[in-house]
Amino acid sequence: MKRGGLLRVLVLAAAFAALPMLAIAADENTPTVQEQSLLTPDGTLYVLRTGRAVDLGVEGVQPGSFLLECTTLAQDGTLTSQVLPGSVSAQEKHGLQIGFDEQTGTLLTVWTEDVSAFSHIRVGVLHNGTWTNSPLLTKQGIAKAYNPKMQITHQQVTYLDDHDHTISKTSSILSVVWWEEGDGLQARMATLFLDESGFDPADLAIYDVPALTGGQAATDYNDVPSGAYLYPSLQPDGLDGAVLVSYADLHANVERVLRISFPDDQGRPTDPGSLKWQRRHIPIVGVRGDGPIPLKFPDMKDKNLEIGTTIGAGYRPTLYWRADNSLKYTRLEGGDWSDIRSIAINETTTYEKALALVAAMAGRN
Repeated sequence: MKRGGLLRVLVLAAAFAALPMLAIAADENTPTVQEQSLLTPDGTLYVLRTGRAVDLGVEGVQPGSFLLECTTLAQDGTLTSQVLPGSVSAQEKHGLQIGFDEQTGTLLTVWTEDVSAFSHIRVGVLHNGTWTNSPLLTKQGIAKAYNPKMQITHQQVTYLDDHDHTISKTSSILSVVWWEEGDGLQARMATLFLDESGFDPADLAIYDVPALTGGQAATDYNDVPSGAYLYPSLQPDGLDGAVLVSYADLHANVERVLRISFPDDQGRPTDPGSLKWQRRHIPIVGVRGDGPIPLKFPDMKDKNLEIGTTIGAGYRPTLYWRADNSLKYTRLEGGDWSDIRSIAINETTTYEKALALVAAMAGRN
């Protein structure tokens, strides 16, 4: 599979820009090219792009096929490019994200693929020069999965060796959260311990998020606007490996913030009867905040739109989204959501600057 050298250089130059994602479409009926770039601590630049082969300039496959391409620029100037195995298909790919775990030297990416009446999330893992490409299976066979969010965190843990010496190590934990609609309507979450799993996404543990606090999935949207539930969020909480999950529980009719961590005492790995070792991957879940479901959102099932969430120091969520020439946001205040506020996007206040202002405000409160 070949592509033009000039285009390759231009793509890599664009990757140094500040924008975290690039989405380009000739018109509203043309599938977009999405791009994510990441710089690793050793100075290697990764650029992942998804789109049609003809739009990406990739030869050797059907021009209308969708694929995911990874281009790498090393510090010595070596430039390599490859199409992810198993990514060439007739299904459009969107919601591309990228992450890197320095401890294990693992590059990870997640995206969504639409297949006729259902959709699913895929996880790509690059380790020791080899890619794997695996699906995150939905709870039912025919279901739709929306808007995955990925986070890599690190947790200090201890275990006992055969001589009862306490050994410390750092666990690398991949977490993914998304919205799913099938027989039930709910947020779902997957976790994978990268330092233990052999980097096989098939080892992902998948949870129904409402069930983590004794709840259950909803069976009806009850006219709640899609922007209020389609975008569960995920962010780290401190330096101990925990994550915060914000999601709409439609059955309980609340917007909820959970803190999820894992046991830091893992027992003895060589003892087959060690309950601590057997339970080391079982999440520890705490509710950090509840509020009403926000009902002031537009309908936002368009895959090129997105609602983001920032959870502040007081576990108070702020939700934001772009609408025309402004960045709009609302935050949970005194048990209810504030009026929708906005920052105009213009020549002096770019979208990135407005987003940074809202995120900084939300993080302080």
